[in-house]
Amino acid sequence: MADVADLAFDSEQRYLAQALAAQTRQRVLQPMGSCHHCGNDAIGQGLFCDPDCAADWEYQDALRRRLGLPARGWTADAAAATQH
Repeated sequence: MADVADLAFDSEQRYLAQALAAQTRQRVLQPMGSCHHCGNDAIGQGLFCDPDCAADWEYQDALRRRLGLPARGWTADAAAATQH
């Protein structure tokens, strides 16, 4: 039977493995004809309409990842590639 130290070690190892896996996942945004942050349609083949939208999207994406929430704006191929 495992003692408390063994259980804590196992838990820590699982957490570290999950954190490393999350860091190595590649996420690729694809142009969709509108801004990924605000939805502005007048951007052509760009990802964002201006640097402010890009910065806001990056901040919100980092926050979503830290909280374990699903990402927004990723292609289905990229999302499928990050699943195990």
